[in-house]
Amino acid sequence: MGSSYQYTCENISIDGDVISATCQRRDGSWNETSLSLRGIENIDGILEVTNPDEPSSFQFSAMNISIDGDVLSATCRRMDGLWNESSLVLDGIENIDGNLEYTGSP
Repeated sequence: MGSSYQYTCENISIDGDVISATCQRRDGSWNETSLSLRGIENIDGILEVTNPDEPSSFQFSAMNISIDGDVLSATCRRMDGLWNESSLVLDGIENIDGNLEYTGSP
């Protein structure tokens, strides 16, 4: 399904598990906002949503974390110690009057 925030937000970046962006409000003004990703883990080198009610942990075993629109990418450590490129479409994140919010299943 994906997310829709990227259509009304700019300067989207990620630091660990926190997305930051400047998002447009209904009145046309802009707001700096951020959101902690939920439930994303590194499962043997693959980014997966496991439990949306829990904080993310992928950032502790990943490097080169980046975001492009609603696609999270990272180089994730596998159980054998090697590294794997992985990406995941972020679901359910929207711009609600200038604020990044989960509105569906992450």
